[in-house]
Amino acid sequence: MMRLYYQAFSKLIKVDRLALTPHQYWIAAGKGMERPYTGEYWFNQEVGTYHCKHCDNQLFSFDSKYKSTTGYAQFWNHLPNSVKLEESNIKEERDLCCAGCDSFVGKVSFDGPPPTFIKYSINSAALNFKLKLFQEDPYFRKIARKEKQAQRSKKVEHNYLESNSNL
Repeated sequence: MMRLYYQAFSKLIKVDRLALTPHQYWIAAGKGMERPYTGEYWFNQEVGTYHCKHCDNQLFSFDSKYKSTTGYAQFWNHLPNSVKLEESNIKEERDLCCAGCDSFVGKVSFDGPPPTFIKYSINSAALNFKLKLFQEDPYFRKIARKEKQAQRSKKVEHNYLESNSNL
């Protein structure tokens, strides 16, 4: 009987305990939430993606992040096949775990902003943020291409004027 109880309530988390701080391990394995306004990414407004700290799985994009007064990193949508929901002891919330390593990431409640009306409250200690490179963004690539074309046309005009001034 004890073995069945242990199998039902224990979960294998693929996390290296020695590679984490005690705070990070408490969040990943113990399903803890950090104190509000103490996380690293709760007010981050840079362009990039948020990855799981343990398995480097992409979880959220900067596009779905919004400002909130809760003190946690708040998102209204996640990347496809990146997270999974688990039952929580609080009726209005669910636990959010990484799909790659089953580590606890944060809480999900269903009182968020439109269009999904889902609020993902995420621990910063469970995330890594990777900046989106300037060259990867199609909008910035288009601007850079226009700037290069403008520089080339100026060079052509400059060379043409130099060649005609010698005559």
